Amino acid sequence: MIKKIIGVCVVFALTFSFTFGENTRAVRLEQMTIDEKIGQMMCLDFRFWNEEDLKQTENPGIVTDEKVTLQKPVTEINDEIREIIAKYHIGSVILFSQNFVNPEQSKRLINNLQEAAVDAGNPRLIIAVDQEGGRVERFAFGREKLKNNAEIKTAKEAFKKGKTIGRELAALGINCNFAPVVDVNSNPKNPVINVRSFGDNAQIVSEFGKKFMDGLHRQNVIATAKHFPGHGDTDVDSHLGLPRVNKTLEELKKLELAPFKEMIDAGVDMIMTAHIELPKIENKTFISLKDGSKIFIPATLSKTILTYLLRNEMGFDGVIITDAMNMRVISDNFEEAEAVKMAIAAGANIVCMPVILRSKKDIARLDSVFKTAKNAVDSGEIPESQINESVARILKLKDKYVCS
Repeated sequence: MIKKIIGVCVVFALTFSFTFGENTRAVRLEQMTIDEKIGQMMCLDFRFWNEEDLKQTENPGIVTDEKVTLQKPVTEINDEIREIIAKYHIGSVILFSQNFVNPEQSKRLINNLQEAAVDAGNPRLIIAVDQEGGRVERFAFGREKLKNNAEIKTAKEAFKKGKTIGRELAALGINCNFAPVVDVNSNPKNPVINVRSFGDNAQIVSEFGKKFMDGLHRQNVIATAKHFPGHGDTDVDSHLGLPRVNKTLEELKKLELAPFKEMIDAGVDMIMTAHIELPKIENKTFISLKDGSKIFIPATLSKTILTYLLRNEMGFDGVIITDAMNMRVISDNFEEAEAVKMAIAAGANIVCMPVILRSKKDIARLDSVFKTAKNAVDSGEIPESQINESVARILKLKDKYVCS
């Protein structure tokens, strides 16, 4: 029988506590181990899980002892996933369409994921999904797909869309939406943003983005403005290659940054980064693992962009989360653990999909990511005070939405 999670809450800025059944634990941030802190900064996906099974021969009823790998969608928690969440003190999980079959199954999976975290003595999870509506929509139980953002004509429609999505997410136990997209789609050849954007007018994108956010907030769901500092003026899909925006900071402020500033002023709690080059903002280079060429450090890994621009200059005081780190713009050019370390050093508070976990053997990759991040803290390459600040932001966000 699934135990009921009664609650998790932040008592003071540096303290969180939760009750699970009759067991209560209060932990101060300064008492957390570095492993616990790093775990809170990780957002994992469990889209598929590979299991070994006996292979059937062509002769009916005859089974060989040959092992084969079967890739199955994760629609219920298994012992390996439960152990990963517990052992690595995972703070967030992102779900995909493969995780959703029907409302009852979805609620059970989400409840069991939360149970795995709390049973291990950790805070409740941020459970996230990319539910933009329209082109990017992970489930649509009992209804047709929603309109793309490009088809939204009024602020009232944007609010209604956000509220509808928020209500559906909250009903399943999902507390975070990686939406709205507030990229200004200024390049008509954009292959990845296009209809996901509210349009090519920064004022409309700002207004509709804020209304969409308000709709989510009405249902107590975290809104995430993406993809900072703006993925609209690109002609390369960052899932597949490395997009570049050749604009100065002043040019960005006139268009791309305007909706993000509006969202910040309106109280957005989370902003997602973009895997794009901005050589007139960040001119540091890195030798690509793909072909040995020099590439500019993408925004996700840039301290100039995440800390100096977003945090300091634009005044964002919430949680910065990376876009998925398995996207080829990152995975083709950077070693996995090194990319995670760079993102944290740049100012990211949560790293989304730092490794792809599909079987037991992939756990070694997750372990490598943790060890690399921990070594960077131990050596002083990443100050522990920066880790503390990130975790304090995460716990504050959980107190506001996950534990209320």
